[in-house]
Amino acid sequence: MDKEIFEVVLSKSSQDPKIKRIIEMRTEPALPKGENYTSTILKITLKVVLGNGRVATKSFIAKKENTGEAAEQFSNDLSLFTAEVSVYTNILREMEYLMEEFGDTEGPLWCEFIHYSRADSIIILEDLKASGFNTVKRTEPQDLDHARLALRSFGRYHAMAKVLEERGLISKDGYKPYLFLNDEVYIRNLFYAPLQILIKGMRKSWGEEWTEYADKLSQVSFEELLKRIKDSGNFDDNTFKCLNHGDGWNNNMMFKHDWEGKPIEMRFVDFQVPHYNSPCMDVTYYLYSSINPTVRHQNLKSLIELYHESLTSSLERFGYKGSKPTLEDINNGMERLVFFGTWFFTSTFACVLTERTDAMDLDLIFKTNGEEGYNLSVYCEDGVIEMIGEDLKALVKLFDES
Repeated sequence: MDKEIFEVVLSKSSQDPKIKRIIEMRTEPALPKGENYTSTILKITLKVVLGNGRVATKSFIAKKENTGEAAEQFSNDLSLFTAEVSVYTNILREMEYLMEEFGDTEGPLWCEFIHYSRADSIIILEDLKASGFNTVKRTEPQDLDHARLALRSFGRYHAMAKVLEERGLISKDGYKPYLFLNDEVYIRNLFYAPLQILIKGMRKSWGEEWTEYADKLSQVSFEELLKRIKDSGNFDDNTFKCLNHGDGWNNNMMFKHDWEGKPIEMRFVDFQVPHYNSPCMDVTYYLYSSINPTVRHQNLKSLIELYHESLTSSLERFGYKGSKPTLEDINNGMERLVFFGTWFFTSTFACVLTERTDAMDLDLIFKTNGEEGYNLSVYCEDGVIEMIGEDLKALVKLFDES
C-alpha cells in the first residue's frame, strides 16, 4: 500500500483525523522470525503533516496474509482475514457501544481497526506499542499477575459477547466449528504429530525412567486421540456457551505495565479464529498455552474462580437477563477439557518456549501430513522435562483411567 492510498485511508479514519499529509513512509517487520504463523506483521512508520502544520511521527500495524502450504491451508479452511475483519467491524464495534451504554470505564480489550484492503490482503490496525503496550516474551511464559489480568479480561469479553448474542447481534450458527476440536487434518498435524516427535525425544535423551511413559503414549492411535478430543469439546445444549476468541495465547495478548512492571491493562490481538462454544474452551487454551506450568499447577483453582467472578459480574454489569453459569458449571467444563489442554500442552509447549526459530516448519508439516516439520532437538533441550514432565505423567494417567 503506497503513501497516497494510505493518506486516503487515514483521512476517512476516526482514529487520527488530524493527519493531513504523509511526507515519508517506512515499513519494517514488527515481529522477528518464528513469532507469527499465519500472517506477516509489519510496522508502518509515517512522518506526517498535521492539520496545524506541525510535523509528527505516527505508527500503525499492518497484517498481511502469509503464503505457503500451511498459510494457504489455514486461509482456505478458515477465511482468516475475512473472519477477523468481521469481528473488528461488527462484534468489537458493538462491544464498544455496549461499554458506552453501561459506562464501563475499564477500557477496550482490542486495538483500533483502521482499514482492510481485500485487494492487497492487508489489515491496518492501531500500533498498541505506541500507547505503551507490549507482548510478554514468547520464551518466558506468563506469571501469576499476567494470568489474573488475562482471565479477568476473558471474563469481560465473554460476557459482552453473550449480551450481544442475547440482543440478536451474534448468531451462534454464524461461526465455523473450532478446528482444534473438530478438524482431522489439524488435529493430526498439530496434536498427534508433535507428540510422536516428543516420544522420540523421550527415548533419545530423557533417561530410562521415562521409557514406560514413552511406550504407553506410543500405543495411542490417531483414531483414539481424535475421538477423545472431539468428545472433550462436545458440550450439550444446556451448557452456557458464547463467542470465543479462539486463539488467546501469549503472542495474541499485549499488556501495559506500571512503573513496577505489573500489568495494568490488556488488549487481545488476532481475532482470526472466533468460534461458538463453552467459554471454558478459551480459558483452557490460554491456561495450557501461555502461563508458567508451575503457576498453573499451584493456582488453578483460584484462577478459575477469578475467571468465573469476572464473567458473572460482567454479565450483571451489562444487563444480561439469562441464566448465569455457576462456579460448579465452569469447573465441570474445565474438567471436561483437561484431556484437550494436557495433550495440547505436552505436545506443543516445548516448541512454543524454545529460543530456536526452526522448532517447526508449518509448510512442511502440512505438506507431509505431519510426518516431517518438527525439530526433534527441541524435545531434547535442557529444562524440557521440568517444564512438561508433570503434565505428561498426568496425560498417561488419563489414558490409563479410560
